[in-house]
Amino acid sequence: MPEIWFTGADGTVDTESLGRYRDTGEVWAEWNCSPAPGDGDDLSTTVTAR
Repeated sequence: MPEIWFTGADGTVDTESLGRYRDTGEVWAEWNCSPAPGDGDDLSTTVTAR
């Protein structure tokens, strides 16, 4: 995998993870599957009178 896959949003390369990948060929990743507040994916509830 290219180095960009191990680079954070601030442009810093995670050299420890990159080195581990180069040594083992394995990548471990995790992420939050919930939408970030304010990213346009927020669910909103609308209450209507019936």
